[in-house]
Amino acid sequence: MPLTLLSIWLLDGPLALFVHNQQPMQGFFEGVMSVTDYLGFVTHAASPLGLPWGWLLLPLLFLGSWILRWRHATIWLVVLLAWVGSEGLGNILKLVFNRPRPEVLWLHTAPDAAFWQPLGQYDAFPSGHTASVAGMLLPLAMRFPKLRPWLLVVAGLVGLGRVVLEQHWLSDVVAAVYLAVTLICLFEIGTWWLRPSLRRELVSAAPDAT
Repeated sequence: MPLTLLSIWLLDGPLALFVHNQQPMQGFFEGVMSVTDYLGFVTHAASPLGLPWGWLLLPLLFLGSWILRWRHATIWLVVLLAWVGSEGLGNILKLVFNRPRPEVLWLHTAPDAAFWQPLGQYDAFPSGHTASVAGMLLPLAMRFPKLRPWLLVVAGLVGLGRVVLEQHWLSDVVAAVYLAVTLICLFEIGTWWLRPSLRRELVSAAPDAT
């Protein structure tokens, strides 16, 4: 939260102005966003049951790995809940804060970058792309140290791309990551009792009824 506030007060404006004037590596980040948008389209595509494929695949992965007693089985539940929760709560916060995007400000269709604009409907804060990707990848990064650098690089590129492409302010991205991490921690705590390794420990520690 301090980093979010620091970004709002000191960094958002100068960084957005620098990006607008210099346009650093826009082609590269457009490619990054094209790939992540395609993956998002695949996971959100409706299955024959009417639900997104991602919503069906992750519970099936949890059930299969839980039956096989894989000690990280709950990670698929955490990914699902953090992903859906970050997207859903992020969309609600967008309506609440009503903050213009940088590109809107440069087009002079909004007076400034302030929150709670009296006129117009804006959706900058927090970054939906960043929240979605962070909700999907950060649980895996927290649980699997060997994959952590790669997953953090992907999540970081998405967040940085939203700033470079003038879709979001830096604080929008920071707040989205904060939102995702908070939900991940809550869901990790809420699903700890479902871990097969923990259940075996509880069963073995229980007194023999005989």
